[in-house]
Amino acid sequence: MKDIRNIAILAHIDAGKTTLSERILWAAGKILRAGDVEDGLATMDYLPEEREKGITIEAGISHFMWRGIWWNLIDAPGHIDFGMEADTALEAADGVVLVISAVEGIQPQTVAAWEKLRSLNKPCIIFFNKTDLPDSRLEESFWEIEEQFGISPVLLNWPVKNEGVWDVLSGTFLKHNSAGKEDIFEFAEEKREMENCQKEACEAASLADDKILEKMLAKQKIESAELLLGLQKLFSKKSHILCYAGSAKKNIGIRSLLNGLSFFIKQQIPNSNELGQVIRYRSFIGTGEVAIFKSYKNLQKNEFPEELRFYRIHAQNLNEVSEIFCGDIYAVKGMPHKKIADYTPLLKMRIECLKAEDWKLIDKSLKTIARTDHSIKITEIPSDGSWTLHAMGAVQFDFILSKLKREFRCEVRAGEPSVEFREVLSRNLDAIENFCQIGDTKVSISLSAICGEGKELLDGLSQEITDALNSALNEFCEAGVLGKGSLHNVKFMLHKLEISGEINQAAIKKACFDAAKMLITPDSVEIHEPWVNLNVQCPAIFTGTVASDLLSRGAKILNSDGDGKKHRFYANAPLSKLAYYTTELLSITKGGGNYAMKFACDGSLFFKINCPKKCLDTV
Repeated sequence: MKDIRNIAILAHIDAGKTTLSERILWAAGKILRAGDVEDGLATMDYLPEEREKGITIEAGISHFMWRGIWWNLIDAPGHIDFGMEADTALEAADGVVLVISAVEGIQPQTVAAWEKLRSLNKPCIIFFNKTDLPDSRLEESFWEIEEQFGISPVLLNWPVKNEGVWDVLSGTFLKHNSAGKEDIFEFAEEKREMENCQKEACEAASLADDKILEKMLAKQKIESAELLLGLQKLFSKKSHILCYAGSAKKNIGIRSLLNGLSFFIKQQIPNSNELGQVIRYRSFIGTGEVAIFKSYKNLQKNEFPEELRFYRIHAQNLNEVSEIFCGDIYAVKGMPHKKIADYTPLLKMRIECLKAEDWKLIDKSLKTIARTDHSIKITEIPSDGSWTLHAMGAVQFDFILSKLKREFRCEVRAGEPSVEFREVLSRNLDAIENFCQIGDTKVSISLSAICGEGKELLDGLSQEITDALNSALNEFCEAGVLGKGSLHNVKFMLHKLEISGEINQAAIKKACFDAAKMLITPDSVEIHEPWVNLNVQCPAIFTGTVASDLLSRGAKILNSDGDGKKHRFYANAPLSKLAYYTTELLSITKGGGNYAMKFACDGSLFFKINCPKKCLDTV
């Protein structure tokens, strides 16, 4: 088991991504029956919330064998609230299958997925799904690829109605055998389309392989092995995108796709002396918290670090292993937690206990969830014993609340989601002095602040003192000044710190915190609200309705385009006006609208709220 490949499957929501994952596992013999998302029986959607909503929430991981290669399959979420799961799937993947519906074509989240994988330089193969449906428009989807992605598609199989596919590389026709799996059969119809596909594939390969070009000019036959070699060279150049087509639901085109993955996706292992890379953390019932881990070494059980146990992953099931292989993916118990990504939660929600005696259990459960999902944050409010839950979207809130009840047996009262504003320092502030005494410890401190990020402490401070100062300033910034959000764009500068008596961290921390509170006054702080980049798509007949709705929400439409059948808007919009936008967009477009939004984590899409101070309490 030395040849290992990891593939992630990405798509816009409802393009058929999980259905494709299910058919791949069934075609490879990993599962005995391919479940359907609609029936709540998909292997990779194992959470109750996933089966209820029909969407992927946690990136499901499984494995299978194909053509002598061990594959790890990662089914990543398509919903925008769970973008972290898609990001971590890409981190582990050697290559990506981007699923595009041949009915709807390129959709907003398809574009977001494409931009993400291109920024990470991940090899990609496209699978056009739903070619069995009457309104499938496969050829139009090719034009969209060239227009929106700026890359030329090369189709390597040709679907024939609901019967099967012509495979370009082998020149054979694949359709279902008596067991329902794809097999080679004789077929005469639509062979011309397959020959046209072969010709186009040869022409594309000739751009990367001079031998194929010479043979084409001499009108000689290109053998399958020669075409494969030429396409592999073309694939590495990334001027073209290799594509397959079929129907995941009808199990058409799956075998061609799997063979294509075997031919074109190669293992990617960085040169590293480390044991491996933590992709993310997760909690498994019966096992507890584990790290999802990509190995960089081969190890036998007697070589494992004593504190670590490794497990093979298949959906929600973990099986302990006695050896690990380089490039493979495992769950690891006993690995210490560390920050693996930087995400900015966009929304917040207040959570309270229903019973005072449940406080410790709820506090522990919330911290466990936050520890295993770095896209959320928990802030305790000591004054009344409640918490603020910070997350990426409304659907993510629903999932967390459901998980609290189902997995941790916690009953809570939750408020309505609201936007996470930012407080921003608007001007530089001169130094102030503060004095604090606790017991025999006396602390005198001088602190100033300028616009920027970070801290400037005095040289020669002990680690104990530095930790106390950093803790005080971090807590102050987290709490904010106006109570509207955390404080940003502030760089604290320590000018003087005098301590008499014994070192007392509590005294140092209080002196520093109170100094920051005296220094940063409400009149030196602005409130900034988050905006998002919005990509909205709708049927062309609803163009005016959607445009009017966007403008009514305060959005700034930057550009728009369309092809007469569907129209797209590119806009910036205030996040506070997009609550329940999914439902409302579907309503005004009679189910035909969809969207994707992207937040700039560098803070460039935060804008100042211009309102008098007397209105701050209503913001």
